[in-house]
Amino acid sequence: MTLCGCAGQAMVSAPALVSDRALGGLLLDASDVADVMDTDAMNAHPLVTSMGDHRNLLPNLNCLGVWQPDEAPVYDPSHWKSVRQQMLRTPDTDHWERLAVQSVVSYRTAEGARDFLAESADRWHECRHHSISVQLNNRPLPAWRSDELTVTADRLAMPYTRDDGGQLRSCQHILQAASNVIIDVVACVPSAQPMTKADDIADHIAAKIRRSR
Repeated sequence: MTLCGCAGQAMVSAPALVSDRALGGLLLDASDVADVMDTDAMNAHPLVTSMGDHRNLLPNLNCLGVWQPDEAPVYDPSHWKSVRQQMLRTPDTDHWERLAVQSVVSYRTAEGARDFLAESADRWHECRHHSISVQLNNRPLPAWRSDELTVTADRLAMPYTRDDGGQLRSCQHILQAASNVIIDVVACVPSAQPMTKADDIADHIAAKIRRSR
């Protein structure tokens, strides 16, 4: 018998990916969103399973993905698979005081999600300190002004101010890659409060992804 003093190579399996059927379960319950948003309740709208398309209002693709989450003209070139999105607000009118849009978008691989994040970082960089004023049916929509972009290894964070006829809201848009999922979250609160609520919601969703693998 020949003895070998070399160590065997351990087989390391690739991290488990998040399945499309698990996407909806990654979103926070309305009560959890309300806790993050520092309010008693948030009115949850039905789950959305398709991308939006507002390029007729804002053809600048560098800013479209910052202004609105889950935009088809921004995501489609990246070959995403599935999306789950939910809007919550209070009061439940167009003149809301607090709003959150939480969403998750799946890719076939973790690399696909990371590539989309990197491409988005380049685009979002071009939309720093940018003002947006658009009209719908000849009526102005709330004005919008972005601030400075923060980029980390797995997350983009863009704060912005929303002005609805003098009603100011402090908002934050977060884009994060976690496994094969992009977390896309927008949150807005009264202007005197910190612009970190989207960060908090994204943290909770990312924790769910870690537990699911």
